[in-house]
Amino acid sequence: MSYVRSDSGTLSYWIGIPLLLVAALAEASVLPLFQLFGLQPNLVLVILTAWVMVRGQDEILYLLPLAGIFLGLAEGGQLGAALIAMAPIAVLHEFRGSRLPEGHLVIALVFMVAVTVLYHLVYLLVFAIEGNARGAAVGAARIVLLSSLLNLVIFPPAYCLISAPSGDRRGAAFA
Repeated sequence: MSYVRSDSGTLSYWIGIPLLLVAALAEASVLPLFQLFGLQPNLVLVILTAWVMVRGQDEILYLLPLAGIFLGLAEGGQLGAALIAMAPIAVLHEFRGSRLPEGHLVIALVFMVAVTVLYHLVYLLVFAIEGNARGAAVGAARIVLLSSLLNLVIFPPAYCLISAPSGDRRGAAFA
């Protein structure tokens, strides 16, 4: 397993793994202080979605399980729930296929909304299977809608930061 991408020459895994660890720790410790309507953006999900849209699925298949483990450990909840909830990122990217070009911000924003919706629905499904989802259907629409909006607000800066080192200037101009 090589830690260096041969096409761009960057140390993507050496950057991605610590970035996701810091994002998971920040999401569990700092972001709860800045909640809006009782919700906070999902920083790890935003970074992973930007990463897969800019860098492609090859790297995300290594980073996704680590991010799920980091988030599960940082939040102190069920370790596998975060990992299972993040699986739609890889599935949606595979479904998206090669028909749409990588690196376009508008496509990435639509993809971010789809990933956020599926992330929360999978999390609710995991809680329902465990028997912890009483009244979840009522709050699900509010959670999904507001979380999608919060994630959309922080997505463009994350997208630009991830696309800058890779030399991808298509999305950096917000075109």
